[in-house]
Amino acid sequence: MPLAPVLLALLVTAAPQALARRPPWAVGVNIGASRASGDGTSKDFGLALSYRPLSWLGVRAGYESVTAYEMTLAELTADVSVPLSARLRLIGMAGGAHWSESPNGRRGARGFNPLVAAGLSYRLARPWGVRLQYQYIIGHGALTQSLRSVLLSIRYRL
Repeated sequence: MPLAPVLLALLVTAAPQALARRPPWAVGVNIGASRASGDGTSKDFGLALSYRPLSWLGVRAGYESVTAYEMTLAELTADVSVPLSARLRLIGMAGGAHWSESPNGRRGARGFNPLVAAGLSYRLARPWGVRLQYQYIIGHGALTQSLRSVLLSIRYRL
């Protein structure tokens, strides 16, 4: 018996049950602070949309505005999480950030750089949660300095 039809049948029968237990989509807002070497600190704010088909694996798309650097970021990351308790999870993320400075920025530059992050996620009450994370965008190419951010997020599961 071919394996593909069996796997497809399992997926089709298991997906509705998995979705009934926990909604896979969430939206969130972020506030925080960013720092680039030698350039001081900037306030951050942003939005995020995440999809978590498995309890330990998800994908996240986000937008951030780094005000003092006149920079915007569009991020796409994969995230994994490990439960520490019934409400607390350790998270890790890896992906990339497309960034651009405004035309009024120092260089008016843009680029795509790797992004890694780690933090803690705490479920307040269904469907609300909070997340505290440290995010690091690796500087190379047009982004001559790495960008480090500490973000606090409030999340709502759809």
